[in-house]
Amino acid sequence: MPVMTDSHSQPEVTDPIRWSPLERLAFRFAFVYFAMFGCASLLDVGTGPRAFAARLFDPPVRWVARIAFGLTDPSSVGGARWAAAQQITAFGVAAILAVIWSAVSSRAEYRRLRGWFFIVLRYYVAVIMMIYGGFKIINSQFPPLSLEQLSEPLGSMAPMGLLWAFMGYSSVYAAFTGLGEATGAFLLFFRRTTTAGALILIAVLSNVALLNYVFDVPVKQLSFNLLLASIVLAAADARRLIDVWFLNRAAAPVDVSFDFRRRWLYRVRRVLKPIVVAGATCGPIVASALVHRRIVERPPLFGLYNVDAFVRNGVNQPAIARDWTRWRQVALSRPGVMSVKFMNDSVRMYSVTVDTVARRVSTRSRNGAVGSPIAIAYEPRADGGLRLLGAVNGENLDITLLRVDHERAFRLLHHR
Repeated sequence: MPVMTDSHSQPEVTDPIRWSPLERLAFRFAFVYFAMFGCASLLDVGTGPRAFAARLFDPPVRWVARIAFGLTDPSSVGGARWAAAQQITAFGVAAILAVIWSAVSSRAEYRRLRGWFFIVLRYYVAVIMMIYGGFKIINSQFPPLSLEQLSEPLGSMAPMGLLWAFMGYSSVYAAFTGLGEATGAFLLFFRRTTTAGALILIAVLSNVALLNYVFDVPVKQLSFNLLLASIVLAAADARRLIDVWFLNRAAAPVDVSFDFRRRWLYRVRRVLKPIVVAGATCGPIVASALVHRRIVERPPLFGLYNVDAFVRNGVNQPAIARDWTRWRQVALSRPGVMSVKFMNDSVRMYSVTVDTVARRVSTRSRNGAVGSPIAIAYEPRADGGLRLLGAVNGENLDITLLRVDHERAFRLLHHR
């Protein structure tokens, strides 16, 4: 009895019945590698599984890190070279497993398994990239430059902080990169446009993965593996692409249909696919809009303030460099957050609540310290500054703050 297919389906794919040994080995390697990547992602959701994965893979990763990059210091764990050692180890393990699979298997082709593999890979990459793209189109991944970032010396920035400042400076450029990510991702939802979407994402993710490695962003492996997945999806059309791009030959159309072989699977697909596509497309945009609205909101007392006078227990404390107790600068640029820079250039972040009726600021350290909130009274000054009065750690403080005209003080804001 013939198998039911949907109105867009044609007979099963037309590639040769027997794959070449190289094609079989390449598929087995890709399948094993991304299966390992998926398992590693699942193991990372809990401390127990994560500890198990660490015990299993850390020894070979440390060996590769030492041999390939000369890393022997445990503090190097988490850096770009450590991430590269993890990737090399994963490639090696996948290659060994693919060779073993090839030695014990006599199958001539894996067309159905490849079909399901590509469906999973397409939707995984599409959903992840839709999220990243949506959070750039309405830019909440890279917030506008804060007063803390503007006042921080360039040489004091961490590499990731420098990248975030660069991207946050121009919302237009961030939206442009997000549009590229979202466009490529959207095309992956449909078999006919998979190659086009994969090629767009190869261009986009090559830049993203490189930036993540050179600026030491924690999601190095994720971006690199999304790039690899896009390459695998585009490689299915490699022969046709070579014919068109390099050999000036016509490329015949191919059958991109997939026979699910079960009526209920077609029914599930008709219901589930529109929901997934609509949710993956609209969900990140809506979520990003809500986050963006929050991060651009200005808190009460918004501003950057230089400390003009710092009186502790009735004694004025002079502004001496390297003094780790005297305040130098205060920034209130985001709701619920206050940063204090000390004379030695160290910075401490505080959770803050401002009561504009009682003219009181309630603060709590965000650096891991445990304790009751500290209540500090404030008095607005005629020059736009503030006077803070309160007891902190058993000491009476009287601090005079002068407001900085940040629109004039920072050249970066002159060219927006």
